[in-house]
Amino acid sequence: MKEIKAFIRTNMIDYVIDGLEALPEPPGITLSDVRGWGHVKAQQEARLTNRIKLETVVPDERVPEIVEVIIEKGKTGNSGDGKIFISEVDKAVRIRTGEIDNEVIR
Repeated sequence: MKEIKAFIRTNMIDYVIDGLEALPEPPGITLSDVRGWGHVKAQQEARLTNRIKLETVVPDERVPEIVEVIIEKGKTGNSGDGKIFISEVDKAVRIRTGEIDNEVIR
């Protein structure tokens, strides 16, 4: 299992959500309003920008399709389009039933 965290422009998040919902088996997602700044060049001043953080946990084999949708629907071609981070998930447990790992995310 992998966790995908994507930081997306606020004006592009609806396109990303629509793209994920259009998949045959849409993943579960969590959205959070966040603020921050990326790498700043020496001559520039850091300033906070608003972004939406999208988080999902999916089976390993789904990572390429999910990342492709996020890029395709979230990209404007301008600086500041965001970042995607992919991490390994060691364990998942559904609190209600005690199901574990892939059973939790399917």
